[in-house]
Amino acid sequence: MEHHPVKSSRITSIAWDEKSSTLEIAFRNADVIQYQGVPARIFRDFLVVVSKGRFYDGVIKGKYPEKKRNGRH
Repeated sequence: MEHHPVKSSRITSIAWDEKSSTLEIAFRNADVIQYQGVPARIFRDFLVVVSKGRFYDGVIKGKYPEKKRNGRH
């Protein structure tokens, strides 16, 4: 997955895998969380919204099955 750096106080980068519809988010606290079944438009919106944290809290967190990865992307 290719990670795209983002400007955010909580998130360092985001990536999306088209084949599996998996969104991967790397956080500043070193957590990396994958979300399954995320549509491409959600990833595209995530890339362009001003507040990444607000978008994450309102649109992604708790809305898709998640899996925590160990370490950095």
